Amino acid sequence: MAIDLQHMAAVQNEQQEGIIGHLMWYSVGSQLIRRDVLEQKLADAGLDEGWMPNPIQPHGAFRRATSEIQTKRSTAQAGVHENYLVREVYSDKDMIQRNVVVETVDQKGKRLDYNSQAAVITLDKKTQNISVVSSSPTAEELAREAEQRFYLYRDHHSSQHIRQMLANILKSLAPTPVRPSGGVYFVPASHEDGLRRLCQFAGSLENCEGFMVPLVNTMDNRQMVNQKLKDHFERIVKECGSASSGDLKKWQVKQIVEDARQAITDYKEYRNLVSDDFETMETYIGKLRVQVMRLMEAV
Repeated sequence: MAIDLQHMAAVQNEQQEGIIGHLMWYSVGSQLIRRDVLEQKLADAGLDEGWMPNPIQPHGAFRRATSEIQTKRSTAQAGVHENYLVREVYSDKDMIQRNVVVETVDQKGKRLDYNSQAAVITLDKKTQNISVVSSSPTAEELAREAEQRFYLYRDHHSSQHIRQMLANILKSLAPTPVRPSGGVYFVPASHEDGLRRLCQFAGSLENCEGFMVPLVNTMDNRQMVNQKLKDHFERIVKECGSASSGDLKKWQVKQIVEDARQAITDYKEYRNLVSDDFETMETYIGKLRVQVMRLMEAV
């Protein structure tokens, strides 16, 4: 069903009974934000600190920083270039060592030379200091770039952290996807306050925004919500069936079970909206309960 968002409005008349919910979407652009700043913005929006991402682990920041310096450089010799790769050599409770490896290849990909220790980058987990030993000017340059990135990533959350935060908060608001590809959601009116806080939080972040458009209680809007809820249930039922095949990994099955349980829990927010198709919705919920039990037994 096509939805013209430009013409959605919370306009009521004598035949309408208020707002049934909101359409919501958000976007997250590239950014880095200090943890203390992020926590303050969350509090300013009236959201619980429990939505904060886990503290940044130095070893994770180190691995990210060193992985990002991998590159390809041309040489003075025609048709020959150097691949600068990063390989983890050693890791224990005290330190991590990653080497910048230089692979010289021709235009056909044939290896002409290989230096496994062009630069040795070591992280001391206790002091969180980095040391670099290099035998190549270019590898040295890349290693120092990784060092700078490490200190940045160690103290700042990324856009991926923000994106996951917003997704987790939205999940608590009983959302139903409106577009097959995602990105736009319907949130019942009972969660209006939480949705406003989410949009306020998203809007306070750099390169980030969140919008909510009210849906009045019309037949067309109710039918749209009804259909999208059906589509949502059908997708989860199908995913549960695929999980039963045994082809998925354990963590994937657990995620499907979690999604199914969430859909069952959220359904109570929709009962008054789907009264015209109550039996169909109850059938979906019954199927989901059975499939969740089966998957839990299998896991």
